Amino acid sequence: MPIIDGMNSDYVDYFSLEDYISRIKLLPRVLEHLEDTNKEFDKYINELFKYDEEYIINYWIYLLYIELVSNQKIESLKQDESRILDNKIFFDTLSISHKRIHTLHNFITDGELEPTFSYRDTEVNVSKINSDGSEDIFWRGAKAEDVVKFMNDFIKIYKQGGTSLIFSNPFLVSSLMHLLFLRIHPYSDGNGRTARIIHNIKFTESINKLYGSRLKISPLNISESILINKITYVKRIDNIYFDIKHDSNNEINAWFDFILDMVDEQLYKSMNMLQEIDSSFIKKIPKSDMRLSRLKHR
Repeated sequence: MPIIDGMNSDYVDYFSLEDYISRIKLLPRVLEHLEDTNKEFDKYINELFKYDEEYIINYWIYLLYIELVSNQKIESLKQDESRILDNKIFFDTLSISHKRIHTLHNFITDGELEPTFSYRDTEVNVSKINSDGSEDIFWRGAKAEDVVKFMNDFIKIYKQGGTSLIFSNPFLVSSLMHLLFLRIHPYSDGNGRTARIIHNIKFTESINKLYGSRLKISPLNISESILINKITYVKRIDNIYFDIKHDSNNEINAWFDFILDMVDEQLYKSMNMLQEIDSSFIKKIPKSDMRLSRLKHR
């Protein structure tokens, strides 16, 4: 079972996620890209509020539908459309806990796996099975015995954040949580799909903090663009060492840059879609489930 480029050839022993994050230094190209994306996002928000509240809510529900369908297609799977806007999952809370993560994971893998309320207790490889039955291993997940330790760190960091730009900017912090979850790989399957949902939840929470809003679902989603750029998405993840022995700063910055590219694509598309939605297609939810306050400028 060859290891691609000899990278990440061992199962990952526990290390402090705080130490891992503290080593990340944003490069000038990412900072410049971030400034441009922030400006475009502000334009998007300003454009949205030319429409009435009900339209905006329905529009974001429509975007959630596209997000969940695309999220499954990245893994060459289909989403159960009868549950795609299950308000128990998406419209009650943005909080994260071990229980909440298990609930999200069970939702996204419904019908494929037995419901689980614990993390994996076996080792896992991220790999490709060849036509001759051999396996190319790209990297190995965290040791099963250390998954809970990593996830305790993950939730602590998710909730507490930090004072750096990485934690204060919605695009960066959501992509960081996305990456950490993927590389911990706390489940035997369904990690990518769960990571992308967590990305959206963290993005929404961060937007609320930044703009003083009370959104329950994301005003922008990126799985549709990730689906189109799946090969690059996988390469960006595979190229990052998940340990504190190697320097992956350039590779992590490349990941941030990639996510910003996905945001830029969706901002362009979303601006053009605003007037093209068939509102009869959108499933309505009671307004009591999700209340939108006007976003406030920084």
